[in-house]
Amino acid sequence: MITKFSDRLYADMSRDLNALMLEDEQVIKRLEKSIHVCLKSLRKLKDYCKLNDPGTPGEEIQFFKKIKPKFKSKLIFYQSLLNLEIRKPIGDGKVVSDYFTNEIKILYHFFESNLSFYQYVRTQATYLDEYYFVRGNYDVHLDPDQCVIDFDPTFSTTHDHKLAQVLASELLQEYLEQAIQKINQKDAIVQLDSEFRDFDWKQTKCALIELIYSWHATEAFGKKSLKSIVKFIERSFNVSLGNFYDTYDWLCGRPSPTVYIDEMKEAFLLRIQKKLK
Repeated sequence: MITKFSDRLYADMSRDLNALMLEDEQVIKRLEKSIHVCLKSLRKLKDYCKLNDPGTPGEEIQFFKKIKPKFKSKLIFYQSLLNLEIRKPIGDGKVVSDYFTNEIKILYHFFESNLSFYQYVRTQATYLDEYYFVRGNYDVHLDPDQCVIDFDPTFSTTHDHKLAQVLASELLQEYLEQAIQKINQKDAIVQLDSEFRDFDWKQTKCALIELIYSWHATEAFGKKSLKSIVKFIERSFNVSLGNFYDTYDWLCGRPSPTVYIDEMKEAFLLRIQKKLK
């Protein structure tokens, strides 16, 4: 029962987070809203867990190893992104790239400091699950999370928070590596020709996704897959479109799915009228 509930809750949370990515708002405000979405979902999960408490050690392991960390890792990830954005230096591409590179080094240090547990997670081992992910077990030799003393004992084990940290760190590492790659690609283009400077996408992400689906539908790039077109456009316009499939579903539910395309058509016709006058 709790698995079905958590799957629906996680899908709703992912949809809300993706919708926030599309908002034409300052990045810090978007990240703050994302954190609140994660907190709200985690509270709902906690309330449901207390009413439908895992009854067996196997159910506890399933919940505290597979379900709760998946939610909490998103909270940690967006909190980390917010801190990253607030501390991000003002400067050229190299300054920001060096800053991101240093953050990756910090993540490596975290993985090295928790190497035994990280290897356990990465190899999908299970032989210590009853110590890591069953409530009430505290073995000082297994490097338990010290914060567990202050956690709600009905909603915490010695390692579910640490697992969430591992998952969040992997997400953050991937984000940083992609950000560095985009900066390097942009710098390479600018070095080739200064005319290409500041060609980032300035319209909304929804607008760009409207165009991408239209290009795919009309085979503007031949038989290229939708995913490959998205990757090409993201690199070309220095933009991240997130889960564009969810965005497409959201576009389909709008009163007018083609807001930007209609706006473009109107602007183009107006330009033609001015020329013909």
